[in-house]
Amino acid sequence: MIPLLLSIAFGSAIYLLYEGLTNPRPPSSEKWRLRGVEEFLIRAGLREVSPRGFVAFSLGAGAVVGGATYLLLGWGVVSGMAAGLAVTAPTAYYVQRHDRRRAALQVGLVEAIGQLRDGIRTGLSVQEALVGLARSGPEALRPEFTILVREMRLVGFEPSVAAMRERLADPVFDVLAATLLLNDRLGGRNVSQVLDRLAHATRAELLVQQEIRAFQARNVLSARIVAAVPLVMLIVLRQVNPGYLAMFDDWSGQMLLAGCVLSVALGYGAMLWMTRLPSEGRVLRP
Repeated sequence: MIPLLLSIAFGSAIYLLYEGLTNPRPPSSEKWRLRGVEEFLIRAGLREVSPRGFVAFSLGAGAVVGGATYLLLGWGVVSGMAAGLAVTAPTAYYVQRHDRRRAALQVGLVEAIGQLRDGIRTGLSVQEALVGLARSGPEALRPEFTILVREMRLVGFEPSVAAMRERLADPVFDVLAATLLLNDRLGGRNVSQVLDRLAHATRAELLVQQEIRAFQARNVLSARIVAAVPLVMLIVLRQVNPGYLAMFDDWSGQMLLAGCVLSVALGYGAMLWMTRLPSEGRVLRP
């Protein structure tokens, strides 16, 4: 058995050495940029939060919750699981924040499309109407339109609209951006009609989504109550009568509790998954 393990280890070392010499990795500074985390934070509206800070906060939350759980219960395995759940809690929170921000952006986009349509009908150009949105548009989108207007003066119309499309990463603005870019390239007098139809279609879709979100909120609240009750009762019983739960002090009992906690977490995740909104994919991506 030992010669076989040594042979596998030697072969793996030779393979890794070959890969390292023939396929060099990018510099370490590039590796630590954590681009996936950075994009996630930007879409959640947290441009001021660095990826390293977010990761450090998540690990710190896990350490605090794990230590507090161990002080309350004295069970190492359960405390470790609590720490693991706490590490993922900030990500779950910011996923919900991203969903709320996306809903607010889409409501603002419907209003912005209507204002843009009205401005063009009064005789303004598309660029002048966008400047008006930066001043008096929907409050949730004024910073984005302000950036758009500034970039239009620096790099031009098409690159600035494409940059805003990537910042918002929203299907509604994807269609709006495609409409504005097509009008800028080909010209035409029907852009206000296109914007009017887009505003009506988007408004009808948002009404349906609002009804679904109201139903979803009730189910999410029920899932949280169902998941929290057994955990709260476990902590209360441990504090009131520690001897009643003494059977869980050994490792076998803690593994049983860990399985229970895992089943509660999986059940909570399954309830959230069943009540989730259907994902709306990006359209007309470059």
